[in-house]
This record gives sequence, C-alpha cells and structure tokens, in this order.
Amino acid sequence: MAYVAESATWKNGVYQLETTDPLLGGANGVMNEAIKDLACRTLYLKTEQDKIKNEIQTARGGKASLNARFEALEMTSKQGDFTFNGTTGVTVSHTIGNTNYVVNVAATASTGGDLGDIYISRGAYYFTVYNTGGYKGNGRYQILN
Repeated sequence: MAYVAESATWKNGVYQLETTDPLLGGANGVMNEAIKDLACRTLYLKTEQDKIKNEIQTARGGKASLNARFEALEMTSKQGDFTFNGTTGVTVSHTIGNTNYVVNVAATASTGGDLGDIYISRGAYYFTVYNTGGYKGNGRYQILN
C-alpha cells in the first residue's frame, strides 16, 4: 500500500474529476489529484497550526494558560505613583513577597534641583524611597521581579 505524497503548500483549488478523465490511480493518476490537493492543504494547515501552538506555549512561559501567565506577570511587575518625602523617606506597599526585585523611581515634576541621591530600602511587601536633597514632590515607581 502506498501513500499520497504531501507537501505543506496551499493550493488555490481542489481538482475536480471530469467525466472525460481516464480512471487512473497511482502517484500521477488523475483519480488522486483531488486527494493530493487536499492532503497538501491539510499538511499546510497542520504546519501553521503547530507554529501558532508553539508560539502560544512559549508565551505561556510554563503556565497552564495565557491568563495564568498574565496573572503571574501582574504579581511580579507593578508600577504606580507616590510622593517623595524628603530625607525621612516614603514607604510603598506591594505584594511581591520577596526582596529579589528591582525598583525604578523617577520624579514626575520638576525637583528644582532638590532631589539629590536616591536610596531604596527593599522589604518583602514594601520598599522605602529616600532622597538626600529633601525633595517632597510627585514620583512614579516600577517594580520588576
């Protein structure tokens, strides 16, 4: 028993047997033209579906679903606004649950040159931002875990 040769190509039509076609089988027989056309389309669709499946699986990052991946990313990456409190510092709460994260902070208004150096003390569920210049204006933070 032989199988129809397939290639992952899309054919724009499927051969229709005509009443005048000789009933020939085999690799190049007219009776197998439509079957070859459909087999090629099927293999093409399977190849494309596998690419999409692999891309989704990679995007899931080992999670059970894309939604679970997004939820995990939300738990490990946060951002928000806060107000600098000068040298006494300001504490910002979060739900990361460990101290192995990076905090980026920036002033969102003119500091008038009063920001100075910034120091961040990290805790499992909070971080505190200090600045040596005494700036007490608006800021924005981003946590990357």
